[in-house]
Amino acid sequence: MRIFILLITFLALQSLNCGTNDSGSEFPKLVFRQDLTLLSSPNAFDKLSLSIPMGFEKLSLDKYLSIEKKFETEDDNYFKLDLLSIYQHPDGQVIFISKIVETKPIYQALNNDYELGLIETLNASDTNKGRFLINNNEAVQYITTNDRFVNYRLFYNVKSSNCYLIDYFVPKQTFSNFQLSLETSISTISIKN
Repeated sequence: MRIFILLITFLALQSLNCGTNDSGSEFPKLVFRQDLTLLSSPNAFDKLSLSIPMGFEKLSLDKYLSIEKKFETEDDNYFKLDLLSIYQHPDGQVIFISKIVETKPIYQALNNDYELGLIETLNASDTNKGRFLINNNEAVQYITTNDRFVNYRLFYNVKSSNCYLIDYFVPKQTFSNFQLSLETSISTISIKN
């Protein structure tokens, strides 16, 4: 009887901690922790809708244009990008929102070569890749940590040619305080027609 209770408890905890509704799918539906009081109203970026965490300010136009020019012409970019917006928090967190400008879906290109390039670019030892649905659209996420920051890199709508990239950069020392805001923000991502 004791083993049966332990088995039931283990299975119950697994289902609560898993965070997915359909773990057998290539893109299971992920259940996010949410506290919508931590977010601003939804913003539109091209056809992407996203709520930015509170306390973030849109980068001034002159700073944005300086970064955009470098960002979009960078030879090391794995994909051609259109930088749509940048937000910054006084504590050092930054959010980049971009559209992938490719003629066909990029899903197949998010392979081991891409992962190795990401690890090298961010000067990290590894990255954790996940695939899941956010509001019924396929997403691929890389969580990469180096000595200074944690990067949540999220490719949204990856099986479509209308794909977006959202990069959340958070200093390591403030990550635990910001994680719920980040996860809640990710849960709001959707495509608007």
